[in-house]
Amino acid sequence: MSDKNSYMSYRNSLDSDSNNTLGNSSNIHPSRHLPIHFMQAVEAPARIFITEDEILIAREIEMTLQELGYQVVGLASNGSSALAQIAETQPDLVLMDIVLPGAADGIEIAEQVRSHFQVPVVFLTAYTDRSTLERAKVTEPFGYVLKPFQPEELDITIQIALARHRSEQSKLDSLRSSITNALPHEINTPLHSILGFANVVLRHYDSMSKTEILETLQYIQTSAVGLEKICQRFLLHAKLELLATNPVEVVHLTQSSTIDTTEVIDRHAQRKAMELGRSVSLRANFVDLPVQMAELYLGQLVDELLDNALRFSDWSTFVDLRTFAREQIFCLMLIDRGQGMTQRQLDQIGAYQQFNRNLFEQQGLGLGLALVQKIVKLHNGRLVIHSKPGQGTSITVELPMPSISEQV
Repeated sequence: MSDKNSYMSYRNSLDSDSNNTLGNSSNIHPSRHLPIHFMQAVEAPARIFITEDEILIAREIEMTLQELGYQVVGLASNGSSALAQIAETQPDLVLMDIVLPGAADGIEIAEQVRSHFQVPVVFLTAYTDRSTLERAKVTEPFGYVLKPFQPEELDITIQIALARHRSEQSKLDSLRSSITNALPHEINTPLHSILGFANVVLRHYDSMSKTEILETLQYIQTSAVGLEKICQRFLLHAKLELLATNPVEVVHLTQSSTIDTTEVIDRHAQRKAMELGRSVSLRANFVDLPVQMAELYLGQLVDELLDNALRFSDWSTFVDLRTFAREQIFCLMLIDRGQGMTQRQLDQIGAYQQFNRNLFEQQGLGLGLALVQKIVKLHNGRLVIHSKPGQGTSITVELPMPSISEQV
């Protein structure tokens, strides 16, 4: 579409809306026609950056946003200029035209904006073809606005995008707060054990028997292994949180698959049961099925699920682990006869949350189920949990299976 035709189409849409909504009086402030929660933006205006290659349309959008009570902090007609200005102005939201001149279009630039600046992007586009929208979806945009558009439509889309971004930031702030409060204690506990036992050996080694020295060294090793696991879990959770903010990496993640799941699951299950001294408690029944998940993450799922089940159930009870297919869905089910969880506890599954810690006195961040939940979600799967206090827990992980062509 030519610059002139695009401009006239957009201008006509604004004129039509002006006649229908604001009337012909230039003395009427547009904010009086907006809901109260929109008027609040006038007092503390959101800062918007516009990326649009047609300058006439860009100026009209700027005027419209200003009339709606927003602050426009910059305009760019191409991707490289947009990235440079966004880095400098730090806007609250970016309006991004999908069609831009240069090597990278608006979709590619939006991907960089999201990953480098964590700024929400709303796409502006005159294109509604499926292939374009599918490409745009990968970047997880905060909204779409089809050109030509009405001011109210643009306003509502921006407000929803800002509200969603605030919600996501609130969750990240909560996570950071949990890390700040919980991590030092979780690391210090095994660290103090290591330092304490080491100090005992250093001070009294000449009066200790070989058996006592060996037992003390075993305590040190146990604490060190526990500390290593805490760090590994923390690093994995941080890695998953960062990965979730990069749509391209998420797509790459979901393209991996494991064909021989029985070998992977059995190996991790036997190792975890042996580590916790409960090999006789584990009952396994596997069907050799493929799953749309890399071996690394499939093994992590088994480790975390069994770690919770074996630690929080009586030694005299069994823990069942099995796999089966439900249509084209790979299912991994675990059943224990342990302490169980209340519905409130199930609703609160999250990072750095451990249930009934004072009662069971278990060391660790409580990241087990939170990690499982995060891994499953990133792989487009589903986590189904049924539990009753004092009776046990049933957990089913449902994941996509690769197509026949992907298995070859």
